[in-house]
Amino acid sequence: MADYYSKFSALIPFRSVEARACALALRDAHNAQWEERQPHHDEHYHFGAEIEDSATDGTAPLWVHDDGGSNVAGLIEFVQACARQKLCAGRRWCVVWSYDCSKPRLDGYGGGACVIDLETGDCLASLDLVDMADSIANGDHETVRIDVGMAATAHDVLCLEMAASDRTEDLSEEIKTLSPLVQALKSVAERRTVTLVGSGPD
Repeated sequence: MADYYSKFSALIPFRSVEARACALALRDAHNAQWEERQPHHDEHYHFGAEIEDSATDGTAPLWVHDDGGSNVAGLIEFVQACARQKLCAGRRWCVVWSYDCSKPRLDGYGGGACVIDLETGDCLASLDLVDMADSIANGDHETVRIDVGMAATAHDVLCLEMAASDRTEDLSEEIKTLSPLVQALKSVAERRTVTLVGSGPD
């Protein structure tokens, strides 16, 4: 029989010692209610948590980590709940995890990452290594590399088209839908890494 493990370690920054205490109380209350509810429509907040010394700016970090039977999805939901209650400090938070197995099983390894907006609690990006690898292997994922000069030129051309569209009002709404692409090209021109997420008509 094989044992499966989730491995992770991260710091969650809270606004103050009081905010951190509220977060821990939230976790305990959620878990107590979770045990009583059937069926479960959310995740159990199951992970190790240890209080760290306060930082010089007054923020109070909480070290969260796997403890042998941890739930990554529960950790992410916990951070989102804390962010929505305005307990967290900073703008964004990320966690990276790995999956391991006590025996060499085909489904025993993997991992992923998630980035949370600490101002809203929204998930900004998430990645599953197995899904990504399968997508690339099956030809469903295409990587396009755009150099800085090409991005800058394309950005300028689209900006001119949008300006002309605003003047004529013929294609203004259609052109405006390109705004995210224009911003992405601008970021590439500034030598920043950009991820475009989307899918085809199917």
